[in-house]
Amino acid sequence: MILTLDLGNTNLYVGVYREDKLIATYRTYSDKTRSSDGYCEILKMFFLQENLLATDFEGAILSSVIPSLSGILVKATEKLLKIPCLQVGPKLKSGLPIHIDRPTELGSDLVCDAVGAIHKYGTPNLIVDLGTATKYLVVDKEGNFQGCIILPGIKTSFNALIDHTAQLMEIDFEAPKNIIGKNSKDSLNSGAIYGTIAQIRSLKTMIEKELGYTLKPILTGGNAALIEKYLPEFLYDEQLILDGLLQIYKKNKGEKNNEK
Repeated sequence: MILTLDLGNTNLYVGVYREDKLIATYRTYSDKTRSSDGYCEILKMFFLQENLLATDFEGAILSSVIPSLSGILVKATEKLLKIPCLQVGPKLKSGLPIHIDRPTELGSDLVCDAVGAIHKYGTPNLIVDLGTATKYLVVDKEGNFQGCIILPGIKTSFNALIDHTAQLMEIDFEAPKNIIGKNSKDSLNSGAIYGTIAQIRSLKTMIEKELGYTLKPILTGGNAALIEKYLPEFLYDEQLILDGLLQIYKKNKGEKNNEK
C-alpha cells in the first residue's frame, strides 16, 4: 500500500492506495502547533478505523504548502511506517514541464493537481482547485504547465468580509433559490456561490480566448463540493491531488532523499 498526504493551509488530506485503487481517505485540520507525535497518533487512529496495518505500507509521499510542518509530517510518517516518506519538490521527478518564470516557486499541490489531471484526463485542461485559495491551473496541448491564476478562496474571501464589516452574519454557504437576495443571508450566499460560479465560467472563457483553443475543465479542492452541481460542464474530481501524488511516487519509487 502507498500512503499519500496532502498538507494544505486548512486541511491535511490523507489517502491510502492498494494496487492503484484509493481504498481509504481522511481529513483533519492543519494544526501548526501539533507535534510529530501528535500527527503520528492521528495517523494511527485513521489506520485503526480503516483496519490498516502500518507494516503493510511499502511507500509514502507528502505534498506540503506549510514549510514549518513539512518535516514534522515526514517524521511522523516515517516513525509510524518505518519507511522513507518522499516529499514533492524540485528534487523529485514529476514528469511535468513547467513553463513559468521560476519553476521552483510552483507549489507542490499545484504540481500534483496537474500530474493527476494529465494522467487521468489527458491534455489540454483547466484545473480549478477550490481551497483556502482558488487556483486556476492551465495545462496546454503538449502537457506543459503554462501558468495559473490565484485568488482568495470562497470561505477566505467571506471571512475577510465579515472581519471588516459590522453588520454581516455568518452563512451556511448554500445557494439561495434566487440570485437576487431579499435578505442578508441570501444576499451573502448568492455572492459566495453564484459569484464564484460566474467567476469560474468567465475566467475559463478568457483563458481559452488567450490560448486560442478549448480546455477540458476539471473541478477539485475542499470547497469544490459547494458548487460542483452548478457547474455540470466541469468534471468533478475530489481525489485529484491524491492521484497526482501516487503518480509522482511511482516515478520516484525507491528514492530515499527526503529533502525538499
